[in-house]
Amino acid sequence: MASITVNGKEYGLRFDLYAMEQVEEAFGSVKGAFDGLREGKQIKTTRTLFRILANSWLGYNGQEETVTGDEIKHADMNTVMELSNAIRQAIAEGSKSETTGGNEADDSVHDVFLEEIERKN
Repeated sequence: MASITVNGKEYGLRFDLYAMEQVEEAFGSVKGAFDGLREGKQIKTTRTLFRILANSWLGYNGQEETVTGDEIKHADMNTVMELSNAIRQAIAEGSKSETTGGNEADDSVHDVFLEEIERKN
């Protein structure tokens, strides 16, 4: 599981269909989120992705979605870099997840995400 610890509190991060829908609402498309990371909006985009992925993890685990993004408002650059890596990990994990029946998910749906992550690394 992808996670990040900020100010002593651990946040799980989950990238699933719910998170993808939230990303589309926030950025217009998943590609729009990646464009935001490339086009000088890295901090705002990272903060929004953190909120979406952390709330997706909470919702998946039956908890109330309470992450606002303010939790990292005063984060130092090391934390931002760790968060960036955790977001990439969550997206990679979500892109390779299995369905509840144990059958592998259709990876072709997620290829664009994985290709973008690999280009960034």
